[in-house]
Amino acid sequence: MTVRFIDSNIFIYHLAGDEQYGETASRIIDRISEGEEAVTSTLIFSQVMAYLRWKKKSFAIPRFIDFLRSTPTIHKIETSFPDFASAQKLQEKTKIKWELWDDLIIAAQMSRTGITEIYSNDKDFDSIQSIKRIFDEA
Repeated sequence: MTVRFIDSNIFIYHLAGDEQYGETASRIIDRISEGEEAVTSTLIFSQVMAYLRWKKKSFAIPRFIDFLRSTPTIHKIETSFPDFASAQKLQEKTKIKWELWDDLIIAAQMSRTGITEIYSNDKDFDSIQSIKRIFDEA
């Protein structure tokens, strides 16, 4: 089975019960909760918690942390300075705008861990040839 990276919007749609995308995100979260292996990073944690704070839903932060802690099939990786350096090299190669710096870092993390597929609704990942984005069919 392919191990996939989990982008922040999957957690956000699931936690926020998003009307348009929440059901798809929840199906992904359910599969992972039931044993599908996945990877995410401390950058993603930060993005999710910042979003929850911004939307005045800070009460969901402990629930998110507890979920991460209690789901052994989600492998958590650290965001490191070499990820930033790799992202810079990827940006120079692809000419992707620096406005997408976080996507570049995620792509670098995926490369570092040998992952080529990401659970995400962020179509910006479609411009990175080494990444296959999974959402609509999830």
